[in-house]
Amino acid sequence: MLGALRFMLTGGAATLVHMGVALGLLTGGTAPLASNGAAFVVAFLVSFWGHHRFSFAGHTTAPRQAFLRFMIVAGIGFAINETALFWLVQQMPAYPAQALVASTTLAAVGTFVLSRHWAFAHPAATAHAARQARS
Repeated sequence: MLGALRFMLTGGAATLVHMGVALGLLTGGTAPLASNGAAFVVAFLVSFWGHHRFSFAGHTTAPRQAFLRFMIVAGIGFAINETALFWLVQQMPAYPAQALVASTTLAAVGTFVLSRHWAFAHPAATAHAARQARS
């Protein structure tokens, strides 16, 4: 329970950074997908360090391995976010800010699941899951 709360706090901070950068760029005339991409890079750094040091504090995954895994998780989250944003902007072109909020929320859910169960998972849990998958 505490881990989920910490994840929400860190994810919330990273999401606010993401939204602030993206909406600032969007308001300044940058295209929605480009705004989202730039915001992702900034928010990724906030997110990794927050999850590494706070959300999953005490995890025993080596920092380099956690960073590489989290890059993959974040990349998947970004792909979900960008795909959903593209589709939503096509469906409701007059509301790009609302589309951005919806797509970012959707991506956050997937990122939590992958972060908790893989990127920052205890090595024994990851090895157990791999054995289960092979069985």
